Amino acid sequence: MNEISWYAEASLTSNSHVYCSGSLAQCVRRWARLSMEEKAGAAIKIGGRTEVGETLSREIMAALAENPKLHRV
Repeated sequence: MNEISWYAEASLTSNSHVYCSGSLAQCVRRWARLSMEEKAGAAIKIGGRTEVGETLSREIMAALAENPKLHRV
């Protein structure tokens, strides 16, 4: 994965729920607090409503949640 800024616009959603909309750091922190069932159905999309974005895989979200830089943002 290319180096993405923790401040990049992102959203954490499932098919029926928006958990978070804000920075990538906020979305990753919120994803880390979801239950296992919620995590399985959730995705983080990078970019705003008008931008073509990238959707992160669960493996990438898990790696970002364990990144020590997350706690300094």
